[in-house]
Amino acid sequence: MPTRTPYTRPETYFFLVILILVGILSFLVFMPFLSTLILAGTFAVVIYPAHNKILAILKGKRTFASLVTVFGLVFLIIAPLFLIAAQVFNETTSAYYHITSENSSLTLTVDALQNTFNEKIEKLFPGVTIDLKNYFTGASAWLLQHIGVFFSGTLSIGLRLFLGLFALYYFVKDGPKFIQLFQDHSPIPREHTSILILKLRMSIRSIIGGSIVVAICQGIVSGIGFAIFGIPNPALWGTLAGLAALIPGVGTSLILIPAVVYAFVAGSLFHGIGLGIWGLTAVGLLDNFLSPKLIGGGLKIHPLIVLFSIIGGLTFFGPEGFLLGPLTISLLMALLGIYRMMVKTEEQSIQEQS
Repeated sequence: MPTRTPYTRPETYFFLVILILVGILSFLVFMPFLSTLILAGTFAVVIYPAHNKILAILKGKRTFASLVTVFGLVFLIIAPLFLIAAQVFNETTSAYYHITSENSSLTLTVDALQNTFNEKIEKLFPGVTIDLKNYFTGASAWLLQHIGVFFSGTLSIGLRLFLGLFALYYFVKDGPKFIQLFQDHSPIPREHTSILILKLRMSIRSIIGGSIVVAICQGIVSGIGFAIFGIPNPALWGTLAGLAALIPGVGTSLILIPAVVYAFVAGSLFHGIGLGIWGLTAVGLLDNFLSPKLIGGGLKIHPLIVLFSIIGGLTFFGPEGFLLGPLTISLLMALLGIYRMMVKTEEQSIQEQS
C-alpha cells in the first residue's frame, strides 16, 4: 500500500482558501431560498411524530407516507391559515379606514368605549387617560404592514411555497439521511453533534409546537367566539388575541375583556355574557389542554422569550420572522447547552490531569 505524502503548509493553505471560497459561493447559491429551507426543516421536525404514525399505518411505505403527511399538512393547516390571513388582511384594511374616518360607526363606538374607560380611570388615577383610537390605529397599521407583504408578490409566494413543500417532502422522507450527512461532515465532535440535533429538536417543539401553535389555536377559537357573539372583524381581533396569548400573565384577556365590554355596550346582555363564558371556557382551558400534548418531553421556555423572538423576527426577517425568530432562539439555546457540556468536559479533563 503506497504511503501518503504529507501536505506541505502552502498546499494546506491553498486548500483552505479554495474550501472557504467554494463555501461562500455555495452559501450565495442557497441564500435566496435559505429561509424557505429553514422553514421546511422546522415544519419537518414539528410534524415528524405524526409522520411516524402515518408510516406505521401504511406499513413502512415511506414515499406514500411522506406524500400523505405533506398533503395533510397543506389541507389541514397551511391552506386554512392562508385563508385566515387573507380574511385578516381584508378586515384590517376595512377596520383601518373605519377607525381613521371621523363619522364611521366603529369610530363612534371606540370613542364611546374610550370615554367610558377614561371616566373609570380618572376616578382611580386622576390625570391619566387612554387613547384607544390611537392604539387601534397603530395595531391595524402594523398588521397591514406585515400581513400585506404576503399578498404583494403572488408569483414569488407561489414559487417559494412550492419549493418549501418540495423540500418538506424530502426532509420528512429522508430526514435520517440528512441528519447522518450533517453528522458525517460537521466539524463538531459526533457526540456533540447528536446532542445539538436533539436539543434543537426539543427547542423547536417547545417554541413552535408548545407556544406558537397554542397561540394560533387560541386566536382561532377567540375569532370563532367573536363571530358568534357579534364582534365586528372577528378574524382581525382573533389574530390580535392569538398574538396576545404569547404575553405572559395577560394572554388573550388583553383582547377578550375589551371585546366583552364592547359586546355589552354595542350588542346586548346576552352577547356580553356569552362571550365572557366563551373566553373563560373554550379559550382559557385550551392552553392547559394543548400545551402538555404538544410540548411532550420538550424544553420549557418562558413565554416572554417567545414573544420577543417573534416580534424581533418579524422586524428583522419580515413575515418569515414569525417562525425564523423563535427558531433562531431555539438554535441559540441548543448551542448554549452544547457549550455548557464542552466547558464541563474540559473542567473534568483538567481535574483528572491534576
